[in-house]
Amino acid sequence: MTNLPDVAGAAAEIQLNGSTYLMDPLTISEFAQFEQWVDDAPIRQASRNLEGLPVELQMKMLQQAQEAATAARQIEPAERQSRITSAMVSMSGICYLIWLSLLRKQPELTLEAVSQKITLDKLPYVQQRLDAVNGFSNPSPKRASRKRKKS
Repeated sequence: MTNLPDVAGAAAEIQLNGSTYLMDPLTISEFAQFEQWVDDAPIRQASRNLEGLPVELQMKMLQQAQEAATAARQIEPAERQSRITSAMVSMSGICYLIWLSLLRKQPELTLEAVSQKITLDKLPYVQQRLDAVNGFSNPSPKRASRKRKKS
């Protein structure tokens, strides 16, 4: 029999860079916030490249980024879901989801601070903790070994 916390997700501790934090399961609202974050990636990217450029060029770049973000929301649902799923297992996506899961209990944490605490060697552990707290008992398809049926 499956344990309800394993299915529904339950708060859990996570160790990051020598500190212990409490993660909460992500809500539908937080998953929607993640989707918005994925869709707005062109705007964030453009914003990082604006410094020192003439104002006219900055405005043009931001307008193009806004158009790209709007277009990202209007693609076929299956393609959009694929993009969001891919983002969930990216390094920046994992950091963002961990940050969202920590915010309710540690509202002072910033995304940058959380990202600085996650090292590459700890990425599998962090992903496992994120999956566990959200009740995802199966590994993601990229990490799962695939067994083929014999014909």
